[in-house]
Amino acid sequence: MISNINLSKHFFSYGVGIFPLLLLIGPLISELFLVTVILFTWIPIVKKKQFKYLNKYFIFFSLFYLSTLFSTLLNFYHFDNAIAGIFYFRIPLFAFAIWFILDRHNLFNKKIVFFYTIFFLLIVFDSLFQFYTGQNLIGYEIIRKRISSFFGEELILGGFITRILPFFLVHLIMNDIINQKINIYYTLFISFVCLIVYLSGERTSFFLLVLFFSLVFITVKDLRKFIFIVGIILFFLSLLMSYFKNSEQINPANRMFSKTYAQVLGTGPPKVGNYKEHKKKLFNKVYIFSHDHHGHYLLAAKIIKDHPIFGVGAKGFRYLCRKKIYILENNDGCSTHPHNTYLQVFSSNGVIGFIFLVTAFIYLIRQIIICRNKIEKENNFNKFKISQIIMLITVLINFWPLVPSGNFFNNWLSMLYFYPIGYYLYFKHIDEKKIN
Repeated sequence: MISNINLSKHFFSYGVGIFPLLLLIGPLISELFLVTVILFTWIPIVKKKQFKYLNKYFIFFSLFYLSTLFSTLLNFYHFDNAIAGIFYFRIPLFAFAIWFILDRHNLFNKKIVFFYTIFFLLIVFDSLFQFYTGQNLIGYEIIRKRISSFFGEELILGGFITRILPFFLVHLIMNDIINQKINIYYTLFISFVCLIVYLSGERTSFFLLVLFFSLVFITVKDLRKFIFIVGIILFFLSLLMSYFKNSEQINPANRMFSKTYAQVLGTGPPKVGNYKEHKKKLFNKVYIFSHDHHGHYLLAAKIIKDHPIFGVGAKGFRYLCRKKIYILENNDGCSTHPHNTYLQVFSSNGVIGFIFLVTAFIYLIRQIIICRNKIEKENNFNKFKISQIIMLITVLINFWPLVPSGNFFNNWLSMLYFYPIGYYLYFKHIDEKKIN
């Protein structure tokens, strides 16, 4: 009996600790683990009436889910479209399940750090190997002049690293590996991890990575030296890559800056976006991010105008964008989603769901300011408060409004969005217990 308890303890605690890495195995494994964790945690929560988990955050997410469910059922096109909205409740429940497990088991041990270290070492080596040779260790070749490592045809290497690096950082902090003293080995190691995001050519991911470290630099005085050194090393590594790379390989700087400039203005050769003749430019001057993104946003605005209150349901955008009344010039804009979280939630859930999202964003900013003020008053390195603000910033960059984004109702992305919320709720609860 005791061995079974220990087995379940290790399965769920270590599973939650390395959950982002499970997403690499495939959506089925991560989905099965998510459902199992929810059942494992919520049955005792309900049976033992542990009402601390049924708090204002639970009510907030429940109301957001109800707005999603109502909009989806109100605009029931067919079951395949509705399933994402109907079963979305499991994603917020997962965040509270993480909080529950963190409360009961010590996830912050060096075994988890070891898992993350090995994973990032493998990703760094494989990505650099692909960058220099044209293919990675298992034969995946460079696609559209961009490295993707083990993700193959899915060009999400940079986005994945950007979203899981904060958890690695928190585990290093909670294990006293990174603190007020500089650990030169992990400082250099994290610089190389950041370099891979740059080499991936994913502009949004690299911007969010820079934003993450900038916000941590501003809010956590004890990590400023560490972040400054990481930034300096990253700068020189990126210069070094440009001098020693294979001439036939990718050019991250060109994609990050030159191509972005050309896409926003709609100038240059066709391969970077020659859309001078197009009439939909903002103020007849620029596109929002690119010609394609601009089309998505215009189409989303048309749908929002026609369905402002309740929206069109979780996957209504992909259904309606093919309708004749929404087809734009040259059939622009139609896609599976609007490629911006706020426009997607507004078009899917209507103004009610949009208000929830904006409220959450304002709350995050307010809590970051509150945490920063507390940290400024601390004389010692408070790893719990620092981890709390890192998780707040992680959630903030996931919901940053002024960037293109993936599909909010995609299972894989939703799990990554709500995973740090569970960590934040845990650290916030620890902080409140100490105050009381």
